[in-house]
Amino acid sequence: MTEPRPLLAFGPPIGQPIPPGPPRFPRPPRGPSPQRQGQRLTPQFTALQEALAARRAATSAATDEPNPELVVVLDLAGTVDQFRRAVAGIEGLEFLIELAEDDAEPDEDFYIEKDGAAAATSVPESLYVVMSNARAVTELVRLFERWRTDPAAPFARGLAPLKNAFAQLRAIRRWGPIDRVRDTGLLEAWHEDVAVVGGQGFRRVEIELWFRADARRRAAAQARVEQLIADSRGTVINSAVIPSIDYHGILADLPLGQVEAVLARGPDAIQLLTSESIMFVAPAQPMGTPGLEPSDLPPVAPAADPPQEPRPRVALLDGLPLANHTFLAGRLVVDDPDEHATRYTSGQQHHGTAMASLICHGDLSSPGPVLSTRLYVRPVMEPHPYYEDHETIARGDLLVDLVHRSFHRMFDGDGGHRPAAPSVRIINLSIGDPARVFARRISPLAKLLDWLAHRYNLLILVSAGNHSEPPTVSAEEIGDPSTAHHAMTTAVLDDARHRRLLSPAEAVNVLTVGAVHDDATDGPVPDTAIDAVEVGLPAPYSATGFGYRRSVKPEVLLPGGRRLFQRPPPGTEGAVTLFAAQQAAMGPGLLVAAPGAYGGDATAYSSGTSNATALATRAANQIFDVLSDLTAAVGEFPFPDAQYHPVLAKALLVHAASWGDLQQRLGDSLGLGRRELTQALGYGRVDLDRVATAARTRVVMLGASTIGDKQRQQFSLPLPAALMTTAEWRRLTVTLAWLSPINPRSQAHRVARLRFEPPTGPLGVTRSEADSNAARKGTVQHEVLDGRKALAFTAGDAVTVNVDCRIDSDQHDVWIRYGLVASIEMASTIRADVHAQVRDGLRVQARSRQQVAARS
Repeated sequence: MTEPRPLLAFGPPIGQPIPPGPPRFPRPPRGPSPQRQGQRLTPQFTALQEALAARRAATSAATDEPNPELVVVLDLAGTVDQFRRAVAGIEGLEFLIELAEDDAEPDEDFYIEKDGAAAATSVPESLYVVMSNARAVTELVRLFERWRTDPAAPFARGLAPLKNAFAQLRAIRRWGPIDRVRDTGLLEAWHEDVAVVGGQGFRRVEIELWFRADARRRAAAQARVEQLIADSRGTVINSAVIPSIDYHGILADLPLGQVEAVLARGPDAIQLLTSESIMFVAPAQPMGTPGLEPSDLPPVAPAADPPQEPRPRVALLDGLPLANHTFLAGRLVVDDPDEHATRYTSGQQHHGTAMASLICHGDLSSPGPVLSTRLYVRPVMEPHPYYEDHETIARGDLLVDLVHRSFHRMFDGDGGHRPAAPSVRIINLSIGDPARVFARRISPLAKLLDWLAHRYNLLILVSAGNHSEPPTVSAEEIGDPSTAHHAMTTAVLDDARHRRLLSPAEAVNVLTVGAVHDDATDGPVPDTAIDAVEVGLPAPYSATGFGYRRSVKPEVLLPGGRRLFQRPPPGTEGAVTLFAAQQAAMGPGLLVAAPGAYGGDATAYSSGTSNATALATRAANQIFDVLSDLTAAVGEFPFPDAQYHPVLAKALLVHAASWGDLQQRLGDSLGLGRRELTQALGYGRVDLDRVATAARTRVVMLGASTIGDKQRQQFSLPLPAALMTTAEWRRLTVTLAWLSPINPRSQAHRVARLRFEPPTGPLGVTRSEADSNAARKGTVQHEVLDGRKALAFTAGDAVTVNVDCRIDSDQHDVWIRYGLVASIEMASTIRADVHAQVRDGLRVQARSRQQVAARS
């Protein structure tokens, strides 16, 4: 390994507007004529008016609802700009949310036109949801009739977007009981629960109400829903309102009779699911984590002393750790305002202890440098009420509210107290909600994390989630290691649709971490078990992407610990289901601190995406150490100040990720294309030895700035002379990371879209890894480009990386922090000092800028 070299800094970027160019909008769908729309939709408008009349008659005697409302869904082919503003122009209409649907197959009414004919391309579909009363629906019908009879007739100021909405309207209907449970997992969870547990007791649910901008309407809606719960003999456990993300939720217990009625007759069988105040109802099944059996290895005290810096940089939201464990004593700041410690025994403190151990030390089988600051821990879990050695998310809390309160306490303080940990810049949340498997809709907790990351300028790391369903393979293939590896990998990838991300892993501002099947444990596998996955491949338990709007998720993979399976009995034939083997005591897995079986300290072997996330968090803190030293140093290349460290750390962690040999091992052997590989691997495995480091033949440059709407900022990367006339392998890697504000009512969700176009020509390189379209959908764009083409250029030449920003919002005065990392790497056989050549080029650029500034 060559001697490490320091990171280098770009000079200040050159700002300019984004140059004008041809518009790059998606091709809008073609729709039917206004007359055809009238034939299709007039009966649906009539049905809405009749429904409102029926509701008015039913509630005429009620004093709390003199003008009843309906939630109306406009199902559109495509999207309509300024629709929300148009709705605001109709009295009695209130825009609630825009939701993305799966693309629909083209038909005779709606299709994409290409070369004058209908193409086979699928048609995007969106739901625009509004709250309306009778007067508003009457006005909507009037406007529709005016458009139908005369499409050119003028509408009042601000209402013109409704014309486009009428032209693209597939259907208009009420938001009904099926909508309230679709994609929430409620019916599936209830079927499974009743089948396993039987018919007794209550079932806990999370009810998400439509967020009303007016506080009085919110209070009235909550009162109506609480009354429905009471009428069904249920119980309200908790409630929360978070205006920043348009969240209004209730945690409640429903009696079994309500569950049985829904399972027998459908969602419209109970009044709760017919309430106009309710958006979604989901099962409240908080994540539970089993305890770890202590290993046979005695804990050995770490050599390093606890950190002297009292201000924590990293926060862990998890279970209560053993603060006095040999590996953790003096390294934690435990903040337990909910007094979870009073409910724990020391033998139950597994998950928080394991996560704190990994963040502070890494895998104890091969520990690294200890965490440089103390670790702030906010317990959000408690002992499971039924399983003695399990932990679970605090069951009396709405998780989104619990996390919100935890962040608020850290950075703003609560109850008149000062902020508990304002120095924190990195948050670890290794918690996945098994009841919320990501489908189309971004979850309330993911929305919250996105808002918090931008609000407090944080790097938040979230685990992708674990799936424990045992794989099914052929018994004949399991007998031989090579065929077993191929069979298992094929089975896991084929089942990807059932191993999707768990909330909040789909959040766009966070860094989501998946796991690879790897650890530092030595020793043979027991004869009764089988290591069916090839080391370094994605772990079979790790959730896979894509993320929201088909973005890259999880972005990175790190070791999560190998997981073994029970070996089928001899003579087994045909398809066989592989169940997990017991391995906590002897491994393999990541070795972590754990409570002892009879008290005292111990270690245990563990596996999961939580482990991988803890290792990523640890690496992020090491990046902060490097950035802090670079910013504090007085040198010839000034580095960005501390406000950019979160986005730079996000970029640097992803920058060290690549597909490596996985591209060949999976792509060639299984025939996977770039898009399928992106879904399986994200941006790839993080090489921890390459995080925030450079070398003689690998130069890494950092840049950061703040950018506004329709702006371009240009960074210049000097070309090393070693590239001249050589056909040796070279790689350009560019990573851009930012934190975007969010719009909780828009299907776009993220407000800021940043991007760059990789400079392929000057370096003779082409894209070699992640799908470029998916790479532009989140808040990290990571491009890896390789080449061997001989180049001809003159000394002093440079390539430019242009960072462009567009804001998807009515508010265009938004400014976005971002970090940019670019590296040029050449084959290690090159004798030239590539790092020194680029450094010298930066010096020339700096002198040139100084001369220009002096002349001006």
